[in-house]
Amino acid sequence: MVGRILNRVCSWIVLLALGAALLSIAQMIEAAHDAEDVVDIVTPERVKFYLDNKESLVIIDLRTTKEFQERRLPGARSIPIKELENNLKSIPRAGRVVLYCDCSQATLIQDAFQVLKDDHGYRNIAIMPEGIKGWLQRKFPVASGAKTN
Repeated sequence: MVGRILNRVCSWIVLLALGAALLSIAQMIEAAHDAEDVVDIVTPERVKFYLDNKESLVIIDLRTTKEFQERRLPGARSIPIKELENNLKSIPRAGRVVLYCDCSQATLIQDAFQVLKDDHGYRNIAIMPEGIKGWLQRKFPVASGAKTN
């Protein structure tokens, strides 16, 4: 009788330990998933497709104002990367938003993406990592001068 009780207690302890281990593994997987820095990327061809088809799109140029005025994607808005957090009100939380620049380091535009996504809750942001150089290489149209709208 004591042996059967002892076997049942041991079985329950093993089941509880197994359940705790599975829960711990599930939590680690979820934490690892949340820690991934998944960056939404869009190509210059896709951005041109959106523009050509007059789809709703907000394009944010993260370069300096001077660079923006020299040449930019058609319809782009200038928000220099250093001023990004001070201009959140001008970045919509709905619809497509594409960030681009001519960053010497790809991590700068990814940092801007992460700030908007993680720190401010934006879920509609993508980056065009090839930036203005990729746009120009394809000989896509550009705008220049001071923006009037």
